[in-house]
Amino acid sequence: MAEASIERLMENNRRWSESRMQADPEFFRRLCHLQAPEYLWIGCADSRVPANEIVGLQPGELFVHRNVANIVAPGDANCLSVLQYAVDVLEVRHIIVCGHYGCGGVAAALDTHPGGALGHWLDNIEQVHDSHREEIDSLESPEAKSRRLCELNVLAQIDRVEDA
Repeated sequence: MAEASIERLMENNRRWSESRMQADPEFFRRLCHLQAPEYLWIGCADSRVPANEIVGLQPGELFVHRNVANIVAPGDANCLSVLQYAVDVLEVRHIIVCGHYGCGGVAAALDTHPGGALGHWLDNIEQVHDSHREEIDSLESPEAKSRRLCELNVLAQIDRVEDA
């Protein structure tokens, strides 16, 4: 895929805006007054996973927090602020923690153990791996190990939401 220039992105935005207005002249006016989502989505920052699109919701219907590997880290003020805002201000009724197979963050935690800020962040997943090492290591293929760690990571992050 060719790299998009800023000018191209701005033009795409103008076209999108115009098409929205043609299809629904009140779209933007309504959005100004519409933020009453029933759901908070905590998901991966992976560019292949557009949160509201994959669940069929429109803008304003899903409050979204994304980061590498959908982690709810106890010291992450950003995520905790999103949780508090969603619950206390927006009064969301449901919190969804969504992981996905093929997650690069999970794969990095399982295989490459990167350094720096990313490595520190992925320590959260390595803790999940450590807690389930026997189960994960008993799986034969790297894909099976990664898929199972993705599942266990979601369960661990749900527990962290409940503790927040």
